[in-house]
Amino acid sequence: MFIKGKALNNIKIKALLIENDEYEIYRTMKNGFILVVKTSLYTKWLKENILFNVDPFKKITIEQNDFYFLHSEKAFQLGIVKHGNPLSTRHSALTFTFVLKQMRKVTDISLYDGIYIEEFGYILPTYTSEKMSDDALLGSYISGGKIVHFSDENLKSLFLVEDDYEEISKLIGIEREKSRIRESKKAGQKGSQFRLIGRPELEKFFNEHIVNILNEPERYKKLGIDFPSSIVLYGPPGCGKTYAVDRLVEFLELPKFEVNSATVASPYIHDTSKKISAVFDSAIKSSPSVIVIDEMESYLSNRNNMNAGTHHFEEVAEFLRQIQEAQKNKVIVMAMTNMLDKIDPAILRRGRFDHQIEVGYPSKEEITSLLKSLLKKVSTSDDINPEQVATKLEGKSLADVTFVMKEAALISGKAGHDKITSSSIQDAILGLPKEKERKPIGFGN
Repeated sequence: MFIKGKALNNIKIKALLIENDEYEIYRTMKNGFILVVKTSLYTKWLKENILFNVDPFKKITIEQNDFYFLHSEKAFQLGIVKHGNPLSTRHSALTFTFVLKQMRKVTDISLYDGIYIEEFGYILPTYTSEKMSDDALLGSYISGGKIVHFSDENLKSLFLVEDDYEEISKLIGIEREKSRIRESKKAGQKGSQFRLIGRPELEKFFNEHIVNILNEPERYKKLGIDFPSSIVLYGPPGCGKTYAVDRLVEFLELPKFEVNSATVASPYIHDTSKKISAVFDSAIKSSPSVIVIDEMESYLSNRNNMNAGTHHFEEVAEFLRQIQEAQKNKVIVMAMTNMLDKIDPAILRRGRFDHQIEVGYPSKEEITSLLKSLLKKVSTSDDINPEQVATKLEGKSLADVTFVMKEAALISGKAGHDKITSSSIQDAILGLPKEKERKPIGFGN
């Protein structure tokens, strides 16, 4: 074992999960993970530019030997690809597929024996002789080693609806890298449009200000518009900002880079600014791409605040510089906040974030629209009334609505039914976390 004690950098270790000559993986007491690698392996990744995004590793000396380690929270997966891992959600499958695609932009080395680090978006090679095609690798990993090829019909049973399988099938086409937005189209033919079921106003805004510009770049360039402007979505917690942005990024199929506590936060002065710069640099290298800034008030609050330190001035200044640089290099910057009034005014000026869009809780009509769309994709009993279900879900986010339908499907399956029942939906709603009553205010109200 590389680690002889019961803690590493004050992180308590629960157990050694995987032991290897070059790396080891540990479970922490809080059910996260620690990956420790030898300097020789880490140096190889650096030389081959495998760590093309933010470098999550820190150097540490153990008994006079240098190692590099990272800590991953329990909400994220960390493990060896060839060991397989049955992915329980559509999001997990899409995330793994997207990371695999991103890795193929920097290396053609076999990743069947690679270390999958979901939190930081890497599958790091370990350079053994084991090889497997990427479609086989994906099928094996998602099914926990039960299915060899992603194209196998049995794999469809892992997903709730057919669309999930089809979407991942499109993503795995490594050779067919072009997204729907970037595919060539016949002259005069309208490009595909983004759909955000239940949020018609937000759907319309995204299509007019992002999708159409990417669909018809030459036409918009003649009008003086080279690329979509940066956008801020603001509104109360749980109103669906993140859900909307995630759906848009999935539709665009552009490389996604995130600014959040996992990618840029640091207790060291100047280090956060360096990490911000690294994220933007990676996005520019992969352009056209998308940068998503979650909880922007954490990094871009007003510098006039009496508690703002010198390092905060530096971080905001770095963002100001990087946002404008990103726009010049075909990077869409999308930020989200619950507290627009706390954001530094310089950030919100025209030319940086041109659009500030309020997103409220979905109305009953919006929830009904989403429910009808979800119900069309699955087998249901005749006693389900979308309007009545929507009444019970008023004040909930669209993500909650989607979650309820997935939970209802699981509850029905557990009970031996081949259809989603009204009672299973009711049980799923009762299983939602209790929240304070909140008034649905709809988009832009």
